[in-house]
Amino acid sequence: MSRKTICYAFDNDVGNFHYGALHPMKPHRLTLTHNLVLHYGLYKQMEVYRPYRATPEDMMQFHSADYVDFLKRVTPETQKNFSDCLTRFNVGDDCPVFDGLFDFCSIYTGASLEGAAKLNHHMCDIAVNWAGGLHHAKKFEASGFCYV
Repeated sequence: MSRKTICYAFDNDVGNFHYGALHPMKPHRLTLTHNLVLHYGLYKQMEVYRPYRATPEDMMQFHSADYVDFLKRVTPETQKNFSDCLTRFNVGDDCPVFDGLFDFCSIYTGASLEGAAKLNHHMCDIAVNWAGGLHHAKKFEASGFCYV
């Protein structure tokens, strides 16, 4: 039996985002998981790479242009100017606006897209993106702590 090739995506910035003090989603846990991979030597069994960051155009392959544009433009400082959009796109308690929201989405989305491309091009047998579980978003709205 041949050994499986594992591609593992990790961007050092992924754990630097914060949904809020009382929110259960903690992106820092992604960094903690990566540290376990390093300290247990698991990285030696994988091709570790820093994935590209998904562009708005990448995101618009599935999500609506107005939703992606909103994610690019909204910030904690400007969210009061987007009150209609917050409701329309289901952004609020479960899916809050936070500093770097679009960058966070770009990091985990790029990792998922690149992992899928590596699988499709037979560059690996298994693709790992710990943030890849952020998959509850819908075409026109955020859902379940997920935006894209």
